[in-house]
Amino acid sequence: MLTEKSHRVGDLTLEYVEAGSGDPLVLLHGFSGNWRSWSQEIGLLSHRWRVIAPGSRGHGGSSSAPDGQYGYDVRVADAASFIADVADGPVILGGHSMGGATAMGIAGLHPGLVRAVVLEDPHVSAGYVEWVDELKRRRDLLRSRPTFAELATAIQTDSPETNAAATRLSTAKQTAMDPEAYNPFIEESMFDGFDPDSVLSAIRCPVLLMQAEFNLGGVVTDDAAARLQDLIPDCTHVKFPGTGHNIHEDAPIEFRRTLFDFLDTI
Repeated sequence: MLTEKSHRVGDLTLEYVEAGSGDPLVLLHGFSGNWRSWSQEIGLLSHRWRVIAPGSRGHGGSSSAPDGQYGYDVRVADAASFIADVADGPVILGGHSMGGATAMGIAGLHPGLVRAVVLEDPHVSAGYVEWVDELKRRRDLLRSRPTFAELATAIQTDSPETNAAATRLSTAKQTAMDPEAYNPFIEESMFDGFDPDSVLSAIRCPVLLMQAEFNLGGVVTDDAAARLQDLIPDCTHVKFPGTGHNIHEDAPIEFRRTLFDFLDTI
């Protein structure tokens, strides 16, 4: 049974859901998502694992940052504190996109909390110049408190290839966001103070890296994937040709097969 809960982390309350029993498996959603980003995976995984899916600050039912801080450092600190308090022992840690970047930080900086990591097309660096104007438009629209229909129209305009049901879900997720969470991307300050080489080279647990197709919206280039494999001693790399950034949504069967193949070795 899926149970919705909340947990206090510093000045924040983080929403999370939990299902199943067994060894803990924590799933971190990407930017502009929430735990519902994993809704199709939680039930499947909960047959074997105690699945815990928290919402990050400023997303879903989690608190907005009282100080307006949404950078990488506070994301990692929030998630590490949450795992230490809520999970029972070292966890399997999965993360998509921004959640994947957060998972890498936890594995490198808090190794005692993690026994294995699954990275789904993780953000590995700054460099969002080509997206800044679109991100500003979306932030400013959310600041104006648009109706559901207004926001859905904007999302559909930006991504006309997305079907109406997926657009509706994306609208629901972004309606529940703090617009200020966009600021570190717009200001290109998300990874300020982050030295990826030192953090990634400190990871000692097994890692599964799932890479999407860069030309279809993936954020991990071939060079970045090769660099991750160089830095992480035990890194299993699987590329998904013809698949965009949301691998678990765009190629669910291959995603699940790859995930369970890896988990069966842990």
